[in-house]
Amino acid sequence: MPLNVLIAGAGPAGLEAALTLHRIAGERVATTVLAPDYDFNYRPLSVLEPFAAGGAINYPLKRIADDAGFEHRMGSLASVDSAAHTVQTSDGEQISYDVLVVAAGAVPIAPLRGMTAFDGSLNAAKAMHGLVQDIEAGYTTRVAFVAPPGGAWPLPLYELALMLAERAFEMDIDPELHFVTLEDAPLAIFGPEAAREVAKLLSIAGVVVHANSRMDRLENGHLHLAPGGEELAMQRVVTLPRLAGPAIDGLPADSDGFLVTDKHARVLGVPDVYAAGDVTAFGIKQGGLACQQADAAAEHIAHRAGAALDPTPFTPVLRGMLLTERWSRFLRRDVKADDGTVAGRALWWPPAKIAGRELAGYLQSLDEDFGHVSGLPVESRIGADAHPVEVLSLH
Repeated sequence: MPLNVLIAGAGPAGLEAALTLHRIAGERVATTVLAPDYDFNYRPLSVLEPFAAGGAINYPLKRIADDAGFEHRMGSLASVDSAAHTVQTSDGEQISYDVLVVAAGAVPIAPLRGMTAFDGSLNAAKAMHGLVQDIEAGYTTRVAFVAPPGGAWPLPLYELALMLAERAFEMDIDPELHFVTLEDAPLAIFGPEAAREVAKLLSIAGVVVHANSRMDRLENGHLHLAPGGEELAMQRVVTLPRLAGPAIDGLPADSDGFLVTDKHARVLGVPDVYAAGDVTAFGIKQGGLACQQADAAAEHIAHRAGAALDPTPFTPVLRGMLLTERWSRFLRRDVKADDGTVAGRALWWPPAKIAGRELAGYLQSLDEDFGHVSGLPVESRIGADAHPVEVLSLH
């Protein structure tokens, strides 16, 4: 009898787990993916939408289910009965499992009134597009980008700031742009080399960086920063949603509602339950890391199902593509080795925004089938002494 694996969630972590299980476990597992949507919405490119330079892409889950050999059941996870090995969906349906992989994501917290939170959705893109139009028309001249506390992935906010600066330069206007971050330097999470490069790019773009700072309050168009009490008179403030854990009924969670996992992505304190992605207590919420957690879970499950492999534990390697309409920078950091790299050429292939071991290549094959071409500027080199060749990334 195959091992009955239920994956709750069809985001990057859920699909990466399903694809990995299909490849390494085959018929040793029977996989079901519980998700409330008919499509997988690939959101990292949504930062381009406000500038009419691209946007998110939808991939039909039916096609992915056929290719990856799983059953797609409509619904979302409401609670877990770990003793009975069953889950209850938001529609009241009960589904049994031998092994459960929770990849249900985090819960976004609404921003303060007067702030625009960019979450990659169509509504957020429309709101940001309105800001771009106001900048172009001269109605708005002072904008602050504020990275929220917590584990929200900050890179899209830098992309929005840089692209807004690019658009202003093209229109021969000079708005006052600020960036507020709790980090010591811009994208210091990738190491000092990347931080210096990003700081230089922001400086060239005319974006004033306020490092080691956070928003204390926003009152009557005045952004108050802490510590230090600096005050900025801003017409618009752009941020990212803060994230909270979903606090799933029946599963132990930390004080913020996130699931605590071990090196093989097993949820502590409950048998036969794994978790990957934003739902976990891991401090950085990012699609590529979510895929790495999913790989660790899938390998451990496949080993349990009888696959001849030694499960590799989750060892985070951070990969990020900083993208504008004109150029891209690839940032990579091996967290364990504390080794960071930044380059204008691809540091992984395919050069996807979500660098999942299985997911990136699979989505590239779908793009080829569906005729998707994003036209992103990505430099490739063949051989150590070769000249750079610009290619078009499908992601």
